[in-house]
Amino acid sequence: MEHTAYKAQPSRLLSIDLLRGLIIILMALDHTRNYWGVTPFSPTDLEFSNWAWFFTRWITHFCAPLFVFLTGLSAFLYAQKVQDPKQLRYFLFTRGVWLIILEIALITPSWQVSYNSIVLQVIWVIGCSMVLLSLIVNMSAKWILMLTLPFLILHNALNDTAMLESFGSLSWLWHILHVQGSISFADMGINAYVAYPLIPWFSIMALGYVVGHVYTWQSYKRITYLTNLGLGMIISFIILRATGVYGDPSAFASQYNPITSVLSFLNTHKYPPSLQYAMMTLGPGLILLAQLEKLNTKQKLYRYVSWLKVFGAVPLFFYVIHVPIINGFAHLYTWQKFGKPINMFFAGGDLPASYQPSLWLTYTVWLLLLLALYYPCKYYASLKRQSNSAILSYL
Repeated sequence: MEHTAYKAQPSRLLSIDLLRGLIIILMALDHTRNYWGVTPFSPTDLEFSNWAWFFTRWITHFCAPLFVFLTGLSAFLYAQKVQDPKQLRYFLFTRGVWLIILEIALITPSWQVSYNSIVLQVIWVIGCSMVLLSLIVNMSAKWILMLTLPFLILHNALNDTAMLESFGSLSWLWHILHVQGSISFADMGINAYVAYPLIPWFSIMALGYVVGHVYTWQSYKRITYLTNLGLGMIISFIILRATGVYGDPSAFASQYNPITSVLSFLNTHKYPPSLQYAMMTLGPGLILLAQLEKLNTKQKLYRYVSWLKVFGAVPLFFYVIHVPIINGFAHLYTWQKFGKPINMFFAGGDLPASYQPSLWLTYTVWLLLLLALYYPCKYYASLKRQSNSAILSYL
């Protein structure tokens, strides 16, 4: 990646905000579905689901890997901005710790309207990954890639059952590192569920940091590189998925009709993110990032997508406020409709007898949520731009 360096151009940063905004609104769709369109089956369970439920869930698979990747990329851009390794390490470490605290202290109860247990999700793993990234940012891009990429490529070869047994009383550590599951420290009264294990997600963030180096290149070279890298990932995904040689615990199987066969092909493993899942999501995301950079603010097409940057400029602010809003109004809705407030996300199989999942309701609430949060996000983005407050930079 040795190219002539150029100063940041607005179109570069605009493309990142636009993609991040798209990620945010898709994420909101998934979280709306969790409360307003919960189903007694997994939307990706081909035995019970249909294409509409499947794609409503599947399209949101792009959110976490692309957001984590862009966090790493943004960390490199911040490094270019401050030109001070010590300041970069301090920012990554402190922001990472802040995100971990935020996940545990604020975001977890906002999902539950209680504090039954800690749920370690995407904000937690981003925080942990930023802390780890702060320890290696002094390395060259080549060494960071050599250190972290093998974990993303090879982690599907790990035998989680054997690893949990070998860790013994420290099995909780393997849950944090690689496999979803519950951990408990009874003597301290702590119960937690690790939804996002660290190893593969940190690898994706580190990859984003390394790819960030192309943002010192001329625009046309960067667009070509991102496009080719994305195409390479998509082709690799198709080959691995079609052959089934490696990269996902759930092999593709031809189904009873073409549509279901396509769904099976796309039905990759997210928890933890398999190699096939990562390539399936990051590949198209990189191509879209490259194409968004081509947009000129005077183009007609830009006017149709410019609103995305409002959400993309303040992703953490959006995340923190949108979950309690979705959850709170869902409680009010179930209270009115079923006679008692219900946390539908955690209801499991204990759904009201008269309940029927509705995609129409899910999409309607999702659109209303975006409309309701557009101006608060726009105001907060403006406030951040006009303020030099260090506190605002952390939200």
